[in-house]
Amino acid sequence: MRFGDVNDFAIEADIEPGLVPPSPPWGHMCVWCRGIPLGDINDTHCGLASAYVGFRAVCSRLESLWDAEFEGLDDGTIWNFLDGMIYGYHGDVDLKDTRSVAQCRMDARKWGRFDFLANWDEPFDGCKAFLLCPPGGGVRILSRRSPPDIRQDFEVSRESFLTAGRGFVKWYEAQEALLRGQ
Repeated sequence: MRFGDVNDFAIEADIEPGLVPPSPPWGHMCVWCRGIPLGDINDTHCGLASAYVGFRAVCSRLESLWDAEFEGLDDGTIWNFLDGMIYGYHGDVDLKDTRSVAQCRMDARKWGRFDFLANWDEPFDGCKAFLLCPPGGGVRILSRRSPPDIRQDFEVSRESFLTAGRGFVKWYEAQEALLRGQ
């Protein structure tokens, strides 16, 4: 199944054949940004629940994915800022972090909302991305895949992002119901 426009933003996903209810929806997926896949559609028998939860959440709060601290910053600077605040890295460089545990937790709550794909199960192993939605603009996806260390940034339309995300959520819920035997 494909939701959205591959040349703008799309989600491609499918359930593994032969699943017998009751079963969770095991499958494979990737997202497409301007014709470039993020994630590994060929990685089969993966959990899709985290991606479902992630897209359901992000589609309901897309407008909150901007912060005044990003004004005037380029994508590379925003990437390094978020990578440092959330993961303590700039690329593969481990940052010397002097924040207390309490400060790290506060920063994770504040900046974690921009995290995209990295914790969304096996299809996105090795892919770290941040999602931004500046006022009056499209959706910006700042991504990095490893190995090799490749950083790519994309701007996609809000409409395509929301169409794909909501379509995937609805499809996942239907698959989940079928695999529960309902």
